[in-house]
Amino acid sequence: MKRLSIVICMLLTLGIAGAARAQSVSQCVNDDERYVVILSMDAFRWDLADRCNTPTLDSLRRVGVYAETYPVFPSNTFPNHYSMATGLHPDHHNIVNNGFYDRTLGRDMSVFRLSDTRTPDFWWGDPIWNTLERQGGVAHIYMWPGSDVEIGGRQASIWTLYSSKPSYYERADWVVKSMCGEAEDSRIPNLVMWYFEEPDAILHKYGPDSDEVLPTIEYIDTVLAYFFREIRRSPVFDRINFIVTADHGMAALSPDRYINLKGSIDDSRVVRVVNGRPLGIEVEEEYLDEAVAALNGIDHITAYKRDAMPEEFHYGTNKNRITNLLVLPETGWSIDYSDRERLPSGGAHGFNPFDRDMHMVFFGSGPMFRKGCEQRSFQDLNMYIIMCYLLGIEPSANDCSWDDVKDMFVSDTE
Repeated sequence: MKRLSIVICMLLTLGIAGAARAQSVSQCVNDDERYVVILSMDAFRWDLADRCNTPTLDSLRRVGVYAETYPVFPSNTFPNHYSMATGLHPDHHNIVNNGFYDRTLGRDMSVFRLSDTRTPDFWWGDPIWNTLERQGGVAHIYMWPGSDVEIGGRQASIWTLYSSKPSYYERADWVVKSMCGEAEDSRIPNLVMWYFEEPDAILHKYGPDSDEVLPTIEYIDTVLAYFFREIRRSPVFDRINFIVTADHGMAALSPDRYINLKGSIDDSRVVRVVNGRPLGIEVEEEYLDEAVAALNGIDHITAYKRDAMPEEFHYGTNKNRITNLLVLPETGWSIDYSDRERLPSGGAHGFNPFDRDMHMVFFGSGPMFRKGCEQRSFQDLNMYIIMCYLLGIEPSANDCSWDDVKDMFVSDTE
C-alpha cells in the first residue's frame, strides 16, 4: 500500500509539473505568432492513397485543401526538395540534379556526399528556414534535404542529419515535442519541416502499380493518425497550418523499355557522361549539333542542346553544372550510355514533370486553408510562397507564381 501511495504521489507530481510546463509554454506564446508544419513523403504519387485504406489522408482531404501537384525539372528528390525550400528552379538554386559534374571544381559532385554538400557555393538561394529566422522566427528542420549544412552562413535553430534509423513514429514525436516547447530549443517553432524516405524506396523496388507497396502506404497513414492525435496537446494546435505533400511521383520500368546509347554517337568525341535522368552527355562543342541529330533518330528519347531545352522546363542556363547535351527518355523508358547493359525493373522518376506519373499529392489543413477545397494543380516550388504567406514573412527572390496558389486560402471576408 505504501509503495502504491508513493507511485500515485509521483504520478500526481509529474502531472502537476507537466501541467505547469504546459502553462508556462502557453504563457510564452504570442497571439500574433503563426505556425506551419510540413511533411514530405518521398515519391507519394497522386493515386497511391486511392488504392488502399488511408483514413487519415482521406480526412485531411475532406477538411482542408487537396491538390495534385507536379515537380520541377528534373523530377528527382534533391532538386525538388530544395525547390520547395527556396521557391527557385534547379537552374537557379544550383542543385541541378542528385548528381552532376561541376566545371569550376573539375569533378563529379553528389548530394549524398556530405563532403560535397559542405563545399562553399554548393547551394544557392535562400531556404525558407533562413528566410524565417532572419525575420525573427524559429525553425526546426528534421531531415529535410539541404537543411543539414550552412547556407548563406546560417542554419535553422534545430536541424538533424539524415538517418534512416529513426522510425516514423519517433520522427512524429520530434515534431510533437517541438510544437509543445519540449525540444532542446524550448521555444515553440513557427516552422517545422520533416521527411519520410518512403514510399520512394518501396516504389523503386517493386514499381508503383504493385500490391507490395500498399502496406507501406497504409503504415504511413497510421503514423499520421498517431501524429495528428498527439499534436493536439500543443498549446498552439488551433493555430497550426499543416501541409502533407511529396517531391515527385514514380513510373513503372520494364526490361523491354531499355535503350543503351553506347555506339549511337562518336565515342571519341564524348568528353564525359553524367548518369541519371536526364542523361547528361558532354561532347566536343563542334560535334554537338551532329550528336543531337543522331540521338534524335532513336525512338523513345529526345536529345536537347543545353541551350535549347523546352522553356517550360526552366533548365539549361546553369552552364557550370549542366552538360551541353541532355537526353530525356519517354516516361517509363530507361536509357544508358555504358559498355554493359543494366536491364531495369521496379520504378523510377526523373521523367517529364508534366507527365501524370510524376505528379504527387498536396494536403493543406488549418485555420488559413479553405475547407473541402479542390485546388487546381500547381508546381511544387510554390510551396515556398505558400509557407511564406502562412508564416506572414517577406519572401526572398523566387520563381513562384502566387496566382497559382492564392485561391486555397481563407479570404478576409470569410
